[in-house]
This record gives sequence, structure tokens and C-alpha cells, in this order.
Amino acid sequence: LLWDDGLMQTVYDRDGFEIVRGVIPIDDFEPLRGRISDQVGLHAKQLLDEGKVDDLFEDLPFGKRLAALHAKNELPLRQWNEPFFGPELHALINHSGIAEALEPHLGSNVSFNGDYHLRPKLPDSERTAFPLHQDSQYYGQASRRAHIVTVWIPLVDVDETNGCLYVIPGSHEWELFGSARDELGNMRSFEDVEARGTPVPIPMALGDILLFSNMTFHGSKVNRSDGVRWSTDIRYIRTPGTYDAPDEVLASEKYMVDLLAKNGRHAPMVVRGDRSPSSFDQWKEQSELRQIEAKSRRSPSKTNSITGDKTS
Repeated sequence: LLWDDGLMQTVYDRDGFEIVRGVIPIDDFEPLRGRISDQVGLHAKQLLDEGKVDDLFEDLPFGKRLAALHAKNELPLRQWNEPFFGPELHALINHSGIAEALEPHLGSNVSFNGDYHLRPKLPDSERTAFPLHQDSQYYGQASRRAHIVTVWIPLVDVDETNGCLYVIPGSHEWELFGSARDELGNMRSFEDVEARGTPVPIPMALGDILLFSNMTFHGSKVNRSDGVRWSTDIRYIRTPGTYDAPDEVLASEKYMVDLLAKNGRHAPMVVRGDRSPSSFDQWKEQSELRQIEAKSRRSPSKTNSITGDKTS
């Protein structure tokens, strides 16, 4: 906590982000990393069947196997969400350490908003480098008054070599910058962001988490290591209907709830507070129903306006 003009504030309030060290015990990652490893194994067998590799690389560790499989054929993905969906993800979203870190910023009633991404940043992949951006540049102008906290979680140790995040302190207090997509679908601001603030790297160890808001500028560079920089980012909000706020804030946050539903994101769920949390089976059923409803509303010519490319 900090004191500013006699008022107590958090580092998150001041800078728009906060690093919380050692929140998740290392052993708690094993089921999650095991699920990812199983999915990489299935992917390896598919590549072998297709003649794209001649070795399954089964002896390589978690951070190296996918890189070896794609050393000669680029993996054209920046997110790998569906193989990640399971009880292990549900447990991470509901982790008590994450909820405790969020409570000072979102209050006692905290919910997952339905939006998450698993990021395999492969070595030397330009595709998985993300220019500095605000998440609300992807969500749209109507989201700028909402308060969405992204919890960015490395699944391996990260530093400037393998693609840690860079964040601009205090940028959450700036306006929403005008922007447009580049050829990779990344948002590029019309204004020179670094003329307004200096991005700082955020090295992190397995077990650390990084919190930042939808208005905070952040990004990452190319992974120059020989392993995959695995990470996940999960987004949280105040549970709708449990708080009072100015009308423009409530309208902005309702816009986000509606947008995520329209685009078939997974169902939101309470993680802490007065309402009962969902079991994994309940969450799965609600998510499948939501995706069916979204698909039925979407014509074949339309694309999802939330691309999954919002966060590095």
C-alpha cells in the first residue's frame, strides 16, 4: 500500500498493474501443465501421421517439446484455448490466491468474465510478438469505462529473452487511443505510445501473477530462447448486480458482458463472494449452451469481433 496526499492507494491504483509474487504454489501447476503436455502429445501424433515430423520428441520437457515439433514448420497459432478447457483450468480460475489478490481491486464479489487464453509463444515467432496495446482497443470504445482485470500467469519462468510482458506504468489513466489492425490482426495505435511513457519489462517466476487493467498499455517481444514461453491470461470483473457505480461505468460493463455472450465466450462464473460458485460440470454445460446460442445468431459471413489477440 502507498500513501498519496494522505490517501491510501495500491500499486495497482497508481501504476495500472501489480506483480504478486509466489501466489500459486508450484505443485498447483502440475495438473494444468500435464493437460497441456497431453494435448501436445496428441498434436505430435497428428504431425507424425501427416508426415510433418519424424520424431515425437517424447523425452523433451514441458517447455521444449512444442518448439522441437515446429522447428521446421511454423505453428500458425497465437492462442490454443480449447485444448486448455477442462477441470484444471477451472481450478486455476478459482484459485484462492488469485481471488485474494483481486479482492482489493474488485471488492468481495469477484467473477471470471468468460475470457481466457493459453499462449504458446514459440522461439523466433514474429507472429506471437504483440505491440503495445490496451485491451479496450480490441473490445471497442464502449468498453473504456469498464474495469476488467487481466491476471497474466506464466507457466514457465519468463524474462526479456523468452518474451516477458512489458507494461507502461500509469498508462491506465490515459484515454483510449485510436488504433487499427495490422496485417497480423494486432492493434496499432495511431499515436506513438512510447512518446508518452516508457515500457518496463516484467520478469516473472512460475507461481507469480501479474494484474493489469483493460486500459493499461502492455505488449511483448519475440521469444529469443530455444523453448516455448507458455502463459495464460484470465479476465475478472466485479460480479454484476452486486455493486453500485456511475451510470457510464455500469453501461460500459454491461456492454462487455453482452459482447462476450454475443461472441460465444465461455460462461462467466462467480469465484468469490455472496453467490455460489459453479462446479466444472455446471460451467461446461453453461459454456456449451452459450456457444451454441452464439453460433446460431452468427451468420457464416461474420467473424468473431473478439479475436483472442488482445493480450500478449
